Amino acid sequence: MVAGGCAKKQVVTKALPVVEEMEEEEEIDPEFFADREVVREVLARESTWGVRNPTVLVVRKQTRKMSVFKGMKPIKSYPVVLGHNPRNDKMVQGDRCTPEGVYRVVTKYPHAKWSKFILLNYPTKQNWLKFAEAKRRGQIPWNAQIGGDIGIHGTESDYKNILGENWTFGCVALKNKDVDELYRLVQTGSIVVIKRH
Repeated sequence: MVAGGCAKKQVVTKALPVVEEMEEEEEIDPEFFADREVVREVLARESTWGVRNPTVLVVRKQTRKMSVFKGMKPIKSYPVVLGHNPRNDKMVQGDRCTPEGVYRVVTKYPHAKWSKFILLNYPTKQNWLKFAEAKRRGQIPWNAQIGGDIGIHGTESDYKNILGENWTFGCVALKNKDVDELYRLVQTGSIVVIKRH
């Protein structure tokens, strides 16, 4: 088990991939155009694990916004806050950066401190490769750890989120009412794309 994020526990599950058709497209709000293209690309290369219209979350670090899609259909967007160092990709445990890449929801559970916690499968193979390359180049110490326990959760104080303060150790945080709503929309295997821009 890797540690260093906001979660208390890590559960790993696996499912067999099954690809199915996606529903027909319809006109959408221009706010979602760029994110819909991201969803289209991800669904073309990622397994949907047998879910006809999987839930896909697109997090944009620069604008601190999360868009929620059901298949290709946009559902809603939420403001988010990130790790204390939001501009960089997560490299090592304790850098307080939010990782960038394509992740899956591993599990979700009520959390005493942050209302709900949606655990992601960070680190992925791509994260491990970036980590190893950074070590090889001497960009991070040889004894650095990659970290883990990264997820999406609520907050102890909605006030921090309303002010837009990036306060997490690398997780994506929403206001509690928003994470409670999101919690009902995601399931194990939901896809989460975290992008810098």
